[in-house]
Amino acid sequence: MRHKKKLIIFLAAAVIVATVWFLAAQTGAVDVNEEQTVPVRRGDLMVTVTEGGSIRAKDSIQYKCRVERMRGISDIAILDIVPPGTYVTQEDVDNGMVLVELDSSSLEDRLQEEEMELAGDQENYTAAKEAYDIQVIQNESDSSNARLTVRFALLDLEKYLGKQLAAQLTKNVDEAESLTGHVSPFLEKVKNDPNLLDGSSAGQELKRLRDEIVLAEGNLTTAEDTLAGSEKLHEADYVSDLQLERDRLDVTSRQFSRENAQVNLDLFLNYDFPKNAEQYLSDYVEAGRELERTYAQCRSRLAQAQASLNNWEERYNSQRNFVEELREQIEFCTIRAVAPGLVIYGEGGSGDTFRAMRRGGSGGIIAKGEVVYEGQTIISMPDTAAMVAEISVHETEVDKVRAGQPAQIIMDAFPDRTLHGEVLEVAPLPDQQQGWMNPDLKVYKTLVSIDGTHEFLRTRMSCSVEILVRDMEEVLQVPIQVVANRGGRKVCYVESEPGPEERQVRTGAFTDTMVQIVEGLEEGEQVLMNPPLFDSYSGESGYVQSNNAWKNRRAEDGQSEDEGSPNDGQAAREEQGSPQGRRRSGRGERGASRETQSGDNIPSKAPGGGGSVETQSRGQN
Repeated sequence: MRHKKKLIIFLAAAVIVATVWFLAAQTGAVDVNEEQTVPVRRGDLMVTVTEGGSIRAKDSIQYKCRVERMRGISDIAILDIVPPGTYVTQEDVDNGMVLVELDSSSLEDRLQEEEMELAGDQENYTAAKEAYDIQVIQNESDSSNARLTVRFALLDLEKYLGKQLAAQLTKNVDEAESLTGHVSPFLEKVKNDPNLLDGSSAGQELKRLRDEIVLAEGNLTTAEDTLAGSEKLHEADYVSDLQLERDRLDVTSRQFSRENAQVNLDLFLNYDFPKNAEQYLSDYVEAGRELERTYAQCRSRLAQAQASLNNWEERYNSQRNFVEELREQIEFCTIRAVAPGLVIYGEGGSGDTFRAMRRGGSGGIIAKGEVVYEGQTIISMPDTAAMVAEISVHETEVDKVRAGQPAQIIMDAFPDRTLHGEVLEVAPLPDQQQGWMNPDLKVYKTLVSIDGTHEFLRTRMSCSVEILVRDMEEVLQVPIQVVANRGGRKVCYVESEPGPEERQVRTGAFTDTMVQIVEGLEEGEQVLMNPPLFDSYSGESGYVQSNNAWKNRRAEDGQSEDEGSPNDGQAAREEQGSPQGRRRSGRGERGASRETQSGDNIPSKAPGGGGSVETQSRGQN
């Protein structure tokens, strides 16, 4: 806005001056053909950048709204706040003085609901943990029982067949296609060598059956001998017919017993022994498989219990953290003083108004009942011992400003007091606030320190800061309006006896009024204040003083005097003297300056005359 005001004032002044000049020329009060010169002089040249701004504290304690925006929570408004300008003492800090009280009712209602949900999640988490512990114990029991079943099945197999034969049977049993085919070779060995079953229950059974055969044969032999004796005694009438018949029946009975014993042995070897051997082996194999199934089931049930426990634990921890966060947010609704200082609403700068405008004109305003948002600075307590000036440097000047450059600060309220300081920092990016209000305006926030402590300084006081960009001693310089652009060259017109001499120059640093001449002029030479107009038709320049001069120039271009109208000279003078003509000429020269910019410093603006002065190149700032 300050730059716009300066531009409006400058344009208004230019229009007024041009109008007065034009009227004076028409009435003959001013001789537009009078040549004015100025000497090339050597002296000190100070290049400065002057901008307006305001005062603020370099450092301050900021009390921000730390309450987060949550779903289901209404906007947080200010219930109570200390008045601005209140000075907080150390005693107030020690007593826990409340600076701001925010409305926490919606947070408290939400906290009550979440605490109830937390109780349910805690109960489910405890139940899941108990279920997990129970499953761990159950897995241990199931695994132990399954291992015992395998062990007992092996013992039963070893008991029935003996350890040696049992070991042979269980070896590689998992690779067998069928248990019957796996057992058959071992049964043949047993039939051929019954001693393989020594020490086993099957061996004992085999021995018993064989003993029964031997006993039956012995009984049969005894019965047969008794019958033979009875027959001899019966012939001698010593034994009755009944006794003889009884002895005969006893022999028959003994024969049956012997046959039964042999059949029992055959049945055992052919059926009972293969069956029992395969059954015990099968029990052992199935016990091993059951052990694997038990292990797998235990892992599965434990994984399910672990997943359930993790789920409820995560939900419980998440809910507990959320409840703790809600409690913390409620605590954030009470903002207490942490250090003594003067209370200022907001950040104490123009950004407060900018944020208020961006939020619809109400959000961002600090007052009771107003809504605040997370991260918003509600109160600032500046450190008045160290103050700085905050200015906005226009983009055309920002390349000149560097940290460490000296500066003078003049307060609008105290113009007779000049403060001193230096540039602290220049923002790397344009000010977003100014860009939002005026997208065409690019300014960079710059902080300037203020030496010493001054009691009359107050935050937000307006000031003007003049930054010394360059201080050059004993350099050649001329007024800025004497330099003109001609076909991409910077030239001055030096007074000489034959007439004005066009001289190409190279410029350096410049101010609003003076420009440094690096090359092309000598000290003491007289240069024209008003360079001649540039003829875009012929590419030459010169004064339009009379009709004859105009005709002579037309004749030099190869035209006759009759080709020009007698009024052409007057038209040229009017064109030169009128404000419209100067503006048209100025536009053409400025356009040429922009198009032919090179390594030399090319002027880009001038307060008057036909020439223009370039801005300094970045390499020479």
